[in-house]
Amino acid sequence: MERFQLKPTIYFGPDALAALDALAGKRVMVITDAFLSSSGLLDRVTARLTGCTVERFTEVVPDPSLALVARGARALADFRPEAVVAFGGGSPMDCAKAMVEFGKKLETGLAPLFYAVPTTAGTGSEVTSFAVLTDTERGVKYPLVDDALLPDAAVLDASLLAGVPPAVTADTGMDVLTHAAEAYVAKQASPFSDALAEQAFSLAYEHLKPAYETAGESRAKENMLLASCMAGMAFNAAGLGLCHGLAHSLGGRYHVPHGRLNALLLPHVIQFNAADAEAARRYARLAGRCGLAQNPRALAAALNRLRAALKLPDRLSACGVEAGQLRGDMDALAEAALADLCTPTNPRSVSVLDVKAILKELV
Repeated sequence: MERFQLKPTIYFGPDALAALDALAGKRVMVITDAFLSSSGLLDRVTARLTGCTVERFTEVVPDPSLALVARGARALADFRPEAVVAFGGGSPMDCAKAMVEFGKKLETGLAPLFYAVPTTAGTGSEVTSFAVLTDTERGVKYPLVDDALLPDAAVLDASLLAGVPPAVTADTGMDVLTHAAEAYVAKQASPFSDALAEQAFSLAYEHLKPAYETAGESRAKENMLLASCMAGMAFNAAGLGLCHGLAHSLGGRYHVPHGRLNALLLPHVIQFNAADAEAARRYARLAGRCGLAQNPRALAAALNRLRAALKLPDRLSACGVEAGQLRGDMDALAEAALADLCTPTNPRSVSVLDVKAILKELV
């Protein structure tokens, strides 16, 4: 038996923030980072919280740590909100999910409504049961996977993306493409996840470069936000694969932005997975949806061209990772990638030697 879950409720289109009007009069904790807290964007959110008692948790940082989540869970349990609003990119989303879950364990009976409001088009975290946390002592990223982490509502307001820097648009956009591509070939893919993954990939492939090149609000950024959400729904149902397993392994150790690592890794992982006939057929179909020659090599080459057009690096050395350092860390990186919760749904079985071979291509 297979299953496809439809949660959360998704609000999108002009003035999607109006969905927050439903929280009027409640005790609300807003979880975000210091930059967004001081940027003026957060004021647009709090303006919708009419008559609410609002507590702001603004300590979120990139790659949220276990210690940060523990601190936040205590703050949430002490405040006892009736609703939580996660506001920001993947890090505030993931931190908020974990805070809510662990806050419930600290304060029995706590069951806040959970609204997620993304300000980047990348992680799709607003519709997934995933949260990625970092053990800073061990230098490892841990994906948590539990349906209890799913928000109740996702609010997609494309106007919030107007001021996103081009470099962030590039990083997060490549994450969207990776989510869609990995979900499409994952072992748990279904006709429902396939429909979302295909549409997400073709939308992102068409609109990422225009979104990167356009300042302010644009139709391209709106489409990237929709693609990000659809890709999140797809991989939440189908799983991911080796590309994310490796990105978590490398990101936990070297602190390179997640989307940037996916941009480096995805063409190599496509070539590796294409040895599986069914995966090769699916990659060919994705290539065809994007107007490319229908084969995995054409898809990998197109992604390399797109990465170059977005001015993203083509080697780990360009991300500040020295070749000697990478070679010395190879065993630990391979072990972490194989242990990652995203790797088991990769369409092709993976060995330590396979992981090392891919890493060597990135030096």
